[in-house]
Amino acid sequence: MKLTASIICVCIALTAKAQNTVTDSVKKLNDVVIKGYYNSQPIIRSVSAVSLIDSNLIKNQPNTALVSAFNSVAGVRMEERSPGSYRLSLRGSLLRSPFGIRNIKIYLDDFPLTDAGGNTYLNLLDASALGAVEIYKGPDASIFGANTGGAVLVSTPEINNKIEASLSGGSYGLLHQTASVQRRFKNYNFSFIQGYQKSEGYRENSALDRKYFQTTQEWNYNPSGFLKAFVFYSDLFYKTPGGLTAAQMEQNPKQARPATPTIPGAVAQQAAIYNKTAFAGLSNTYQIDKNFRHVVALFTSYTDFKNPFITNYEKRYERTLGLRTFLEFAQNTSTFRWNAQGGLESSDTRTQVKNFGNNAGEPAAITANDDLTAKQNFAFLRFNFDIQSKLLIEVASSINFFNYNYERFFPMLVAKQKRTFAEQLMPKFAVSYLLKPELSIRLSASKGYSPPTLAEVRSSDNTINNNLEAEKGWNYEAGLRFKTMNNRFYANANLYHYALD
Repeated sequence: MKLTASIICVCIALTAKAQNTVTDSVKKLNDVVIKGYYNSQPIIRSVSAVSLIDSNLIKNQPNTALVSAFNSVAGVRMEERSPGSYRLSLRGSLLRSPFGIRNIKIYLDDFPLTDAGGNTYLNLLDASALGAVEIYKGPDASIFGANTGGAVLVSTPEINNKIEASLSGGSYGLLHQTASVQRRFKNYNFSFIQGYQKSEGYRENSALDRKYFQTTQEWNYNPSGFLKAFVFYSDLFYKTPGGLTAAQMEQNPKQARPATPTIPGAVAQQAAIYNKTAFAGLSNTYQIDKNFRHVVALFTSYTDFKNPFITNYEKRYERTLGLRTFLEFAQNTSTFRWNAQGGLESSDTRTQVKNFGNNAGEPAAITANDDLTAKQNFAFLRFNFDIQSKLLIEVASSINFFNYNYERFFPMLVAKQKRTFAEQLMPKFAVSYLLKPELSIRLSASKGYSPPTLAEVRSSDNTINNNLEAEKGWNYEAGLRFKTMNNRFYANANLYHYALD
């Protein structure tokens, strides 16, 4: 498979975050700033094709789903095939398998939400739990590991002294309730966020019910050290109505997939998704001296997943454990600033999958029982040079290791087998130049890489697809950014060529 694309995208960003009132009749807004994973900088100087969904935009969009907020970004496509079921596409990430979220690396604060098998349950999150979202379009495997489409960095809301609650409703039985408690002290901050959402849906068999809880605990245990604990639990249930033919949709667009002479329909089989997931992370940031900083993050998750489908009933149990750490060196002068990061990320996901017959929404006789384990590791090195606050140069690379093993227990015994993919070097070279305070240009070349996800290796028909290869390719890109002096208007144009095999 080969993708070659050339496209120009223009996006306009407006922000409503104003500074304090000034006597001038024209108010100047704050610069749009991206945090990235390492250092903050004005978006106009970024070397990447990055877009920011800030807290104001999130609040101004419907708070029952992330679809409208993500689709406000040029070059991003998010869909809900049924309420609660997300598809996210960046730079051809869904070409081989147009389901779910794959070939994109997603982080939640300091912690990877994407597991070692390449799967991301973004639909577990309540929209109220998001503070801002940075979307990096195009491969960023040099510092984020395996991805071909890009990376998404989700940050939780900034902790302030406040208590909030909300209740909203809408058509088709929609109800969304949220509550949060946030407190700041001298050396300790905490937040608790709770959300509940339900709806009956437009179509038959498309109801949604989600219970969500999240807490963040922050502790400045000394002037140089910062400890952060993050936990969320999500209990997600949504029904899946299934697809319709053109004739069926014309007859009744609200109906669920009907029965055929040989296969029952979605309603009779009570087709749905049940996903209960607990996620926890602990990170420590320590400023060793004025030049050196060390960050380490541990994360783990457990998922209890059930899917009564039209043709079968699947039960899946997933456990993930991982580590991300890096050491940073930074040095600044009046005309030259540079920093470097070197680190590694390692994650391990074990999946137990059992398939049964589906007897009207209840598991019948077992048809398959498999164990799969994915292990993903990469080490990375990144250099960033800032010359006279005009020229920004980034050189980075990672070396990636991936393997999976599988073992079958039913309907026949298959001894544990392992497949190891060749090591992959993923470099990136990028530069941006500030022609004027309101105008910049950028150039970049980066390589992307994504091995097959465990959901592709062990597909829903119980087949082990052991011949799938990794997707990889080079992305070449040029960009232009413009903003007005008062920061009320932003424009961004990208031209890229991506050859993905």
